[in-house]
Amino acid sequence: MSKKDQTALNWESLKRDGADHYKTGLVEPIDLYHSGGILQPFAIGCIIKYAYRQRESLSVQDCDKIIHYTQMLKCLAQEGKE
Repeated sequence: MSKKDQTALNWESLKRDGADHYKTGLVEPIDLYHSGGILQPFAIGCIIKYAYRQRESLSVQDCDKIIHYTQMLKCLAQEGKE
């Protein structure tokens, strides 16, 4: 993904790229966090969790999750919900 593409992230594309096990119903938990205004602390907590796991064993999958949650924070900032 080019640098320009990364700055154009939107909420729907981030959800589409997320894990399938969160896409099980009409309402996704991440949508509730987003609409309820608590996505920022949730994403920060997830970043900390996956980063902390790295101290025991390096995982590309956990690094990808950190990137995904960081992109969510970036999307919030672009929406003006910093």
